[in-house]
Order: sequence, then C-alpha cells, then structure tokens
Amino acid sequence: MKRYSAFISALFLFFSGTLFADAFLSTYEEIKSAYDLAGDNWDNEKIPRIFVTKIPEEIKKLEGVERRRFFIKLLLPLVLLENEKIAAEHDMIVPVAAKKDWSEEDIKLIAEIAEKYNITEKNQNLSVSTEEEKEKIRYFLDHKIRPVPPAIAIGQAALESGWGTSRFVFEGNNLFGHVSPDPSKGIKPKNWSGNQRHIRIFDSIQESISAYMLNLNRNRAYNKFRWFRRTHPDNLSKMAEGFDKYAIIKEAYVGRLQSVMFKFGVHRINKAKLDPGESANLIEKVSQP
Repeated sequence: MKRYSAFISALFLFFSGTLFADAFLSTYEEIKSAYDLAGDNWDNEKIPRIFVTKIPEEIKKLEGVERRRFFIKLLLPLVLLENEKIAAEHDMIVPVAAKKDWSEEDIKLIAEIAEKYNITEKNQNLSVSTEEEKEKIRYFLDHKIRPVPPAIAIGQAALESGWGTSRFVFEGNNLFGHVSPDPSKGIKPKNWSGNQRHIRIFDSIQESISAYMLNLNRNRAYNKFRWFRRTHPDNLSKMAEGFDKYAIIKEAYVGRLQSVMFKFGVHRINKAKLDPGESANLIEKVSQP
C-alpha cells in the first residue's frame, strides 16, 4: 500500500507540472492509475507522455473494444516517442548533408547514419564521392529517415501480436515477430523445428518498436511503402499497399492491415502528437486509493 501511495504522489507531481520528465511505467496498476489521472479524453494534439516498458498480462483479461482501446493507449505514446527521435535525426543530418563541401566531421557523421540506413556500404570512403554520389546520399537521407505513421505501426502491432496477447509479447517484448539474428537464441515457436530462426527477445517494448521502424526505413523490401509515404502522406490505405512483402501471405496481408486500421478506428489516431508542453496538464481532481 505504501508503494502504491508513493506512486500516486509521484504521478501527481508529474501531472501537476512540478516535474518535467516522461513517465515510464511497468505494472498494470501503475498504468491504469496514470490513465485515470490523465482522463479518458486524450486530445489528439496532446497525448500524455506516459510510456510503458512492457505490456501487462492483464490485457488478456480484457475483451473486444476494451482490449483494443487499452492496446492503442499503451502503444501510441511509444510510437510517437520513437517518431520524435526519427524526426530529430532527420532534421539534424539533412542540413549537414546539404552542405556543398563536407568537412571531415561531416563525412564521419554522414557515413555513420548513411550506413545505418543502408544508403552506403560499410566503411565506404565518402571523401572521394562525386557530386552525383553526394546527391544520391542527400536524397536517401531525406527519403528514408522519416517517421512511421502511427496508424500503420499500431495496425501492424495489432496484427502481429493479436492485440498484445501473443506469448512473444510477454516473453520477449516482441510486437512485430522479429527473429533473432542468432538461430540458437530467442524464443522458439511451438511449430518450428531444427535450426529455424527463433523469435527475438527485446529488453523493452520501446526497443521492439525502434527495431521495427528502423527495419521499415532501411530494408529494401519496403521500398514501395517508403515511396507511398512520400507521395501519398495522408493516404493510409495506399501506404498499406507497400507491405505486400511483410508476410508470406503477401497481398492478403495488405488487406488485413487496411481492415485493422479502418474497421477498428485505428486510423483516427494517425494525426496524434505527444504533449509538446514541458509537462502534462494539471489534474485538478485526484482520487486517492
């Protein structure tokens, strides 16, 4: 009881504006208390900066609309947080690459990020790049380092994890079915045998989302998605067409993603943004346990 009361006190300080920090929670009780304090009517332009480190197993006890709403509330702040990081990386590197002449420090930074996004080869010497090669690097730094639409990310997470109920979520914080680079490590699916790759284990849900977004932004399998994101930025249905290589069911997967986004209202959160304020809004009435 003392621990719970202390948590409520700390949370109240967070919401009252005396703390300028993000709230990272892990247990179902903490998460529900935070949501109760924040209220049910989250403004799409001011999503509370409440982040979870893992999906609580209590989500399996929820059903239908209640489970879906809880799942979206859990993931939306995390998706928006990762998009903030991607946007910051984009806004940092694009002006550097836009310079006519690259300094030694510029080249080091550009090489590191360009390699990360599979734009250049490993250890490629950019100091001897032609102007045409530089333009190609500039284009793809701008093209690839872009946020993933929240409705796309949460729609895929819902599909891949059964709205957060998959055992891979609880055992490995794995929302998107990423496999381990080492076949001997990770979680073994019940229907896999031999040396087939196992499901990757992440330290947190945020780490899983980060790996997912990096995969979408650099893997050539999603060239079509990145192109539609650039040319049809407000068309979620069109962007979903870029995932025909995400699963073995190919085009059928596209239809399922579109259905999840529009049948269950996931598309409505696509314009959501994290509260830009230095803290969350003041909660005037707090119900103590």
